[in-house]
Amino acid sequence: MQLDDIRAFERIASSGSLSDAARRHGIPKSSLSHGLRRLESELGAALFERKGSRLILTDEGHAFLNHAQDVVRACQRAEDAVRTTRLGSVVKLRIGTTDELGTNLMAPMCLQYIRRNGDVSFDLAVLNKVDLFHRDASLDCIIFAGPPPEEEAKNLIHRRIARYVSGLYASPTYLRENGTPANIDELRRHPLVENRAAGGTGAWSIASEHERVVIHPSGRTSTNDNWLAKLSVIQGMGIGFFPEWFAIEEVRAGILVPVLPEWSSDAISVGIYYHAHRFSNPQIKAFVTFLATQFHGFYRFPYREEDFDMGGIKLA
Repeated sequence: MQLDDIRAFERIASSGSLSDAARRHGIPKSSLSHGLRRLESELGAALFERKGSRLILTDEGHAFLNHAQDVVRACQRAEDAVRTTRLGSVVKLRIGTTDELGTNLMAPMCLQYIRRNGDVSFDLAVLNKVDLFHRDASLDCIIFAGPPPEEEAKNLIHRRIARYVSGLYASPTYLRENGTPANIDELRRHPLVENRAAGGTGAWSIASEHERVVIHPSGRTSTNDNWLAKLSVIQGMGIGFFPEWFAIEEVRAGILVPVLPEWSSDAISVGIYYHAHRFSNPQIKAFVTFLATQFHGFYRFPYREEDFDMGGIKLA
C-alpha cells in the first residue's frame, strides 16, 4: 500500500470529487484516479460511490478514512520532527491565508520575520476560504478573518490574534465633486462600489451607536476582488466599504478619506488555525507567538520595519 495512494484517497474524501481535489492540491486528476484505483484494488473494496458529479464514501470508505487520516498526520509529524532537528539549515514554514490578508498583512509580517530570523523561509499560500481549509493538512497554520467553515475547522486549534471593523471610504476628489454624505439616506444616493470578495452578496451590514442598517450597493462598478474594489474607489467611481487595515495606508497618504466614520461593521476576528501536533514544533510555536503579539503593530504600520519590536522572539 503506497502512501501517495492513501493521500490521494484522503484528498478526494475531503473534497468530494476528483476534479475539486485535483484543483485544490495542484495534482493531475489522472494521478488521483490511478492512486484511488490501486488502493481499492489492494483493499478489495470500493471506497466511493458516484452520485452525479460527487463521490460519496461507502461504508468501507468511512471505515478506512480515519485510519488514512492518522497515517497522513503521522507522516506530517515525522516531517515536522525532521524539520525541528535541522538546526543548521533553513526551516520552511507553510502558511495559508486569504488574498486581502496575504497582501496587506501576512506578506509584510512574513518578510519581517525572515529578515530577523535567517534560518527561516516561508511558503505563503493565498487561497479562497474553501480551498484554504481543505489544504489544512499540508499547512503549518492558517490565518483567517471572520467565521471559518465549521465542518473543515472543527478539528483545528483556534487562537484569536486581533479584531477589526470595516468602514466606508471615498477619494477626496470624488467627495469634492459629489459632496460628502452626512447621513445614511444621503449615502444611499451615491454610487456605491459592490465588493463580493468574501463570497457573499456584497451587502453592507453597518451600525452606529443606536441603529443598524443593511445597504445593497449599486453603482457602475461591481467586482469580486478587494483590490479592484479599492482601485475603483480611489479612481472616484463611488464610495466603498473595506476593512480598516485594508485602507489605512491610503488614508494616511490622503488617497482615501473615511466617510460617516460613526458607522462600521461589527467587529470581525482574525484567528490562527492549526492542528494540535503542529504546536509541538518550536519554530511554528515561535511564529504563532510572533503573530499573536505583533499583529496590531503591522495592522497600524504594515510596511515600516523600524516600527516593530520582535520582543526577543527567535526560533529555537
